[in-house]
Amino acid sequence: MVEIIPKPAAKLPNWQNILFYFSFGLLLMTVLTYFILDIYLNKAETTSKNLEETLAREKTAEEIVLEKEVFGYQRKIEGFSKLINQHLFSSKFFEFIEKNSHPQVWFSKLDLNPVKGKAKLTGEAENFTILHQQLQILRANPSVKNLNLVKITIGKEGRVNFELNLDLDPDLFK
Repeated sequence: MVEIIPKPAAKLPNWQNILFYFSFGLLLMTVLTYFILDIYLNKAETTSKNLEETLAREKTAEEIVLEKEVFGYQRKIEGFSKLINQHLFSSKFFEFIEKNSHPQVWFSKLDLNPVKGKAKLTGEAENFTILHQQLQILRANPSVKNLNLVKITIGKEGRVNFELNLDLDPDLFK
């Protein structure tokens, strides 16, 4: 039988409407994001090309002058570094003698040549035993290459005056 009275169309469930609009919104956001990212990519490529062109162009006169100035300073620094590396520190000998002196020995005169690694010490000890102990302390040190007792005399109050020549390792002064 033919129906004469039209019936209203069946409504879709509410969850299907929500899903439809959500999917449509997601599709719209995806398309917009694509175009926005494409615009940013083009801007980044343009900026990159501009920077490459800037780097590729010839140096200006000002840049050349600055470059020469920087290289001049670099040569001076290298020269100073070589000079400082070759410098000998005489003060290190005093640290050495302080660590390797017997408590009852006094040094009164020093003639030091760090370039040749030689030292001439004049001093005074309480007695011969103390002097012998001082000589043993110095001989035991690896920085002392050679030790010569050049002069020995008995001084005031029975003390022993002496003169030593030391050949030292040049690394002691570096």
